[in-house]
Amino acid sequence: GFTLIELLVVVVIIGVVVSAVTLSINLLGRDRETEDESRRFWALLRQAREEAELQGIDIGVFVASSAYEFLRFDPRRNIWLPIENDVLYEPRELSEGLRFRVWLESREIVLQPQLPERTFAEKDEEQEQDEARDKLDDRPPQIIVMSSGEIVPFELQIERDGAEALWRVVSLPDNDLRVERRRENREWIAVAQTLVPIDEEDDT
Repeated sequence: GFTLIELLVVVVIIGVVVSAVTLSINLLGRDRETEDESRRFWALLRQAREEAELQGIDIGVFVASSAYEFLRFDPRRNIWLPIENDVLYEPRELSEGLRFRVWLESREIVLQPQLPERTFAEKDEEQEQDEARDKLDDRPPQIIVMSSGEIVPFELQIERDGAEALWRVVSLPDNDLRVERRRENREWIAVAQTLVPIDEEDDT
């Protein structure tokens, strides 16, 4: 038979193996939270593109390390302003432990640690408007949806605690907006997109 010490050693080994398997599943399998955040960002950006076309306005997304906000471009004042009175486009924060990484033209950009403070008081006089604009933190958005419906190509990944990202949102030169998941072989596959894949078009 086994001694008590030998049984305890076996129990410890089993515990270590189970922990390792669980960690592996969490890292290589589907991270539900980052998946949900990626799909939400994709859905909001898709809706913003439709509204930009319908209203003939430019809409942007300013992305910080762990938050983002939607903005609209005011051509009269030549500044980006928050989209107010619309719950859909309220500033959003990621859960603790998650962070964004963004690439434009295949180059990663440095993200601010938090969203800028954007306040703008309505002024009647042009001079007062200029003074208010000077005080406004109007850093432009990194992701831009033009009134034509075109989206400047970008790649946005959501990481968890510095681990390699498993989900991303990308806008391609053909204006396809996608949610993609990384496979275990490190290849990205589309799980949602705005353009119908060519092979599906051929089937119809």
